[in-house]
Amino acid sequence: MALVLNGILEESREYYRKLKRESVGRLLINPRGSLYRKDEGGSSFIYLRRLESGTKRHIYIGRDDSEHAAITIRGVALHSKAVNALREAKAAMKELGMPSQVIRTEDYFPIVQELFQTLAEAGLWDEGVTLVGSWCFKVYQNYCGVEFFPERTLDVDFAIRLPYRGKKVNLGDMLKSLGLEEVINHADGTVFYRSGELSVEFLKDRVGDGRERGSVYEADVGIAPVAVPYMRILLSNPMEIKARDLGRVVVPSMAAFFLHKLLVASERRKEDKRLKDYRQVEAVAKAILSDPAMVEDVKRIAGGLHKKWVKKMVASASKAGVGLDAALAVLRRAEIIDV
Repeated sequence: MALVLNGILEESREYYRKLKRESVGRLLINPRGSLYRKDEGGSSFIYLRRLESGTKRHIYIGRDDSEHAAITIRGVALHSKAVNALREAKAAMKELGMPSQVIRTEDYFPIVQELFQTLAEAGLWDEGVTLVGSWCFKVYQNYCGVEFFPERTLDVDFAIRLPYRGKKVNLGDMLKSLGLEEVINHADGTVFYRSGELSVEFLKDRVGDGRERGSVYEADVGIAPVAVPYMRILLSNPMEIKARDLGRVVVPSMAAFFLHKLLVASERRKEDKRLKDYRQVEAVAKAILSDPAMVEDVKRIAGGLHKKWVKKMVASASKAGVGLDAALAVLRRAEIIDV
C-alpha cells in the first residue's frame, strides 16, 4: 500500500513539475503586460502597457483589426493563463512536500538557467561572453520594449571575445557537467553541445569574409568556437540585463544587434532565415526610434565600421519588397543615409 501511495505521489509531483516548466515557458514566449485601446480618427489602436526597470512603458501594437494585434492579444491572454497555472503548480508542489528550491527555480529550460548561472559564477560574462541570436532577441522582447511576435527557438548561441584575457577555464567540461553532449560535425569540423532538443553553440569573430566555418580549439576556454563574420560588432558593444527568469545576462546593445542583423540578412541564402532576420531588424528599429540615445549609438557604431560594411547595411535596408520602414528611418536619423 505504501509503495502504491508513493508511486501516486511521485506521479503527482512529476505532473506539477511539468505544468510549472510549461507555464514558465509560456511566460517567456508570450508578452507580459496589459492591453488597452485608444480611439483616434475613427480607428481603434492597441497598446501594451508594462513596467520595465521600474518605469511604466507604453508599446504601440497596431490597429485593433490587424493580424499583429490579434496575435498579441492571444499572447497576453496565454501569459495571464500561464501566471495562474504557475501559481497553481507551486501551491500543489508545496502541498506535496517538494523542496522549496525546486518550487522557486523558474526557467524555460532548467538547463538554460543553470548554464547562465555557471557562466556568471565563472566570471565569463565579464570576460567577453555574450548571448546572441534568437535568445538574445527574446530578451529584447521581454525586457527592452521590443514588439512581440511568436518565435520559439531551441538554439542558444553565445559569442566569445578572443584572445581570451580572463582566468583559464574549460567551458567544454562545464557544459558536459550540466548534461550537455559534445557533438562534432564531421562535414565541417564545427562543434556544438546538445541536451535533448536544446542546442548550445559558441561563436567567435572571423577576420575576412567568413565563408569558412572551420573551428580551432581554444585551450584557454576549452572549446572550439565557430568562426563567423561581423561578430566583432556584437562583442564590442555589450549591454547587461538582469532578467527575473534568466538571471544576469550580457547581450549586445540593440544598436549593435540592429546593424549586425542588416549585414547578416544581406548574405543569407535561405529565404526563411533572411526574412526572420529582417523581421527582427524592423522590430528592434522601432524600439531604437523611440530613444534618441540609441539612435546616437547606431551612428557611433556605424562610424567605426568599414565603409563597405556600411554600404552593405544601407543596401540591405533598402532592399525592395522587404518593407523596412523603421530600419530606414533609423539610418536616416543616424545620418548614415541622406534624408
